[in-house]
Amino acid sequence: MRISNASLALAALMAAPFMTMAPSAVAGRDQSPEQSQVLFQARKTWFKDNYQRRLDLLQSHQLCIDAAASAVELKTCRQQKKNAQKFLKQNYRAYVNKVRNQLGLPARTGKKRDAKGRKLQA
Repeated sequence: MRISNASLALAALMAAPFMTMAPSAVAGRDQSPEQSQVLFQARKTWFKDNYQRRLDLLQSHQLCIDAAASAVELKTCRQQKKNAQKFLKQNYRAYVNKVRNQLGLPARTGKKRDAKGRKLQA
């Protein structure tokens, strides 16, 4: 079974609920209360605006699973969902990093090495 790129993109957007939204204690130290509030509102807005895309991702994944007739097709469904989730996470990170840059905060890459660097700076 083939799934279009639009379905994959939609599936990626559905993956956002799996991302951690709570800022770490270390990251919160270098933010003012106003910056924290703006970041919270940006995250909230993104999740509300992308709710339907995330829902469509889950539904398309379910349809793919239902249509799978072999282990290979099931694996393809899983891979498509994984790619869609990765795309969604990249979109989320780009959106939040844009807001962080507007607030004068450093962008986050999502890599653990990045988090360690922030801890050393604090």
